[in-house]
Amino acid sequence: MRKREIIKQRFEEFVEALESFCPEKIRKIITEDVKGHFSNVGEAEGKDALIGVLTWKGKKMNVSRRRITNFVVRTQGEKAQQSAYVMSLIGYDNGKFLFPFEFGGKYVVSWEEQDGEWKIKEIRYDMDWEKGNTYFAKDWNFIDYKIYAGHKPMISSEYQSPWAVVLENDEELTEEEKIMENMFKYSFGLDNCDWTLHHSSYTDDIIFYAGNSVMESGACNLINNFKNTSHKEPALEHAIKIVDIQINGDEAVLYGYRIEPHRLGSKNLNRDTLHQSFYSAKYKNLLKKVDGEWKMYEIHYQSGVFFENDNGKHYVDTI
Repeated sequence: MRKREIIKQRFEEFVEALESFCPEKIRKIITEDVKGHFSNVGEAEGKDALIGVLTWKGKKMNVSRRRITNFVVRTQGEKAQQSAYVMSLIGYDNGKFLFPFEFGGKYVVSWEEQDGEWKIKEIRYDMDWEKGNTYFAKDWNFIDYKIYAGHKPMISSEYQSPWAVVLENDEELTEEEKIMENMFKYSFGLDNCDWTLHHSSYTDDIIFYAGNSVMESGACNLINNFKNTSHKEPALEHAIKIVDIQINGDEAVLYGYRIEPHRLGSKNLNRDTLHQSFYSAKYKNLLKKVDGEWKMYEIHYQSGVFFENDNGKHYVDTI
């Protein structure tokens, strides 16, 4: 099994532990000197301290679901750097009504192989949004909408992104994996205002279509557009479910859905729709190889609210 697959499993174990309100389960996958930096629950150093800050201190909940998107891991020897977005739904169902609390954010995790086992050495988390019954969460720091980013950022993309820490991946990726990573690089750079990283995912002559119309033409114009957008909100979150990739030689097409439960699903969330996933747009992105690397040259963004039943899996991608 490749290192990336092992780390993907370990991160799922971490998410499952939080989902089940049993952070004690992460003890076996963290180092003795582990460090944690969380915008919502604070900072910690050492196993006991980390488990302590991740322990749910609010009202007992009987609904909990976490979904992982935009997973990236880059490895080099006994070190690895990983990122992911996690969408979370916590709630209380009294038999008649669902009282939900939703939130989402991005993780950056530094992994280290110790005695043949991959463990978390350091973990960072920025909560990007929250919705619903926030009073369920005791002693949390929520987003301050009066300040940029909503809080002091825990993540600096230029220093801590997988691409900044691991310049050359030491494992061979499939072409599909390379294309997926390129899409998530686009999102990570955009949402962390790392414009150099973001731009590296597409060509200088990129065309961005909003529906059937050209929204922006050229990297310069597109980046300026996104810069303006990023100033209007505390945080952006371009979480993507990739549903298909079609490759034909040095050309490829990626299909994906944008996940925005806080803007869409929350308005329709109840006991009947609890097991549905809400999406706000469809992507159809055209890519080509440039000097051996996949880059997007057309992005087709079609807005529209739609949903599908949740399949119960933590990782949302279907390929």
